[in-house]
Amino acid sequence: MRESLPSELLIRLMNATPEQMAAIERILGVGAERGARSAVFEEVSTAPRNVFRRAGSHWDVRFEGGECFHLEATLGAKYLDYLLHHPGEVISAFDLEVAICPDKANARSRDSIQEKLDPDTVRSYLRELTRLRQEREDAAERGDRAEVDRLDEEVGAVEAALRVSGRDAGDAGERARGNVSKAIAVVRRRLAAGSKAEREFGRHIEQFVSVGYECSYRQPNDRFWEA
Repeated sequence: MRESLPSELLIRLMNATPEQMAAIERILGVGAERGARSAVFEEVSTAPRNVFRRAGSHWDVRFEGGECFHLEATLGAKYLDYLLHHPGEVISAFDLEVAICPDKANARSRDSIQEKLDPDTVRSYLRELTRLRQEREDAAERGDRAEVDRLDEEVGAVEAALRVSGRDAGDAGERARGNVSKAIAVVRRRLAAGSKAEREFGRHIEQFVSVGYECSYRQPNDRFWEA
């Protein structure tokens, strides 16, 4: 079974102009078996249209069969990597941050929550806080003042459970929301200043990636991402 082409070579082949492809074909035709030449073009023609793949110190990205480009291995790229490859999954910003940086869960519970609360209980409280805050935002957008007031009381009750002798619990859910939002915003700004392919991918992210107390990627038209 033939080995796959190196990713860097495959990227170059996918982005080659018709003239360059013709030149490659002529080169391969000299002293090369017909099967080897066919293998190259078969791999190029069947290359996935959408790629978000870690490649050492960066991510290789290809959107809708366009030009391939690289993204630096920032936290924002790591969050996008998780969301793109878990389409339709709704995850709290806190859980997303912990999925990418597992050490934060223990650090926050150690620094901010009563020692008698085990990590699972802490995460349960934080997920509930995330859910209630999201519902409050939705109610505020609808102008449902009574529901906002009710949810404010519930949020206060959960926050009180995470309070130690009057010391704030650190509001891990809110901090996680801010951290994830800021990290992905950095990636979006970089895409907005990039090539046409980067700008198109950035618009896709803006439209279909939701970031807040809860985060998700709404996958349009069964668009799957190769990893």
